[in-house]
Amino acid sequence: MKKDHLSYSALCQFKKSPNHLLAYWNKETKTTDAMHFGQIIHKMLLQPESFKDDFAVFEGARRAGKAWQEFKADHDDKTIIKQQELDEANRIINNSMQHEAFAEMLKNATAKEQKLNWNYKDVDFVGYADLITVFNGKQCVVDIKTTNDAGSRFYRDLYYNDYKMQLAMYTEQFGKEYEAYIVAIETSTPFNVQVYKLDESLLFKGWMDYDHNVDKYNQWDGNPQGYSNAVIEVATEIKEIINK
Repeated sequence: MKKDHLSYSALCQFKKSPNHLLAYWNKETKTTDAMHFGQIIHKMLLQPESFKDDFAVFEGARRAGKAWQEFKADHDDKTIIKQQELDEANRIINNSMQHEAFAEMLKNATAKEQKLNWNYKDVDFVGYADLITVFNGKQCVVDIKTTNDAGSRFYRDLYYNDYKMQLAMYTEQFGKEYEAYIVAIETSTPFNVQVYKLDESLLFKGWMDYDHNVDKYNQWDGNPQGYSNAVIEVATEIKEIINK
């Protein structure tokens, strides 16, 4: 059934196809190991005081046997992680603090995990901005992304993926004077960190994606729908697809 509210994640799923959104709503999508580890990093960076409310660390060698079953039963309301995952997360976070720009952003943060509620074209939205802070004397919205490659590959992906749409959605709630940044943190050795500033042209492209997909959502009847029924001739269509 079609809903009257969305989030950035839900809109991204709808952009793929209505069927992706329906699967997302029905909790049929899987949380990958990378997504799970990213959640740990976010919690430890932005809400360390409530980490133990959501996560429990199992120090046993394997998830089997009496000790594991008892630990699992005692922490059934939390996400259980391994000590190795916690140690790795601490290494990543400690390393990220060596990046001067990111360290300044965290130090000057006025809000973390700021909840946002707004309405656009009769659709209610909810979102969470990772950081609202002051950087180089200017107000800004910052989103943190974990990745395997924070360098040239991430730089290229910024143009093609939906991160620009997310920042366009969020910065619009604060005003045009707010700048938009993405902090890319590597989760594999050497755990490099790179800070990216999204310029107005890229944010506008993100806003156009946002506007277009909300229109499509409003036109959707709520029924299951996959990709096009047409046969796509790759030789003539691939350039258009890449440039979207």
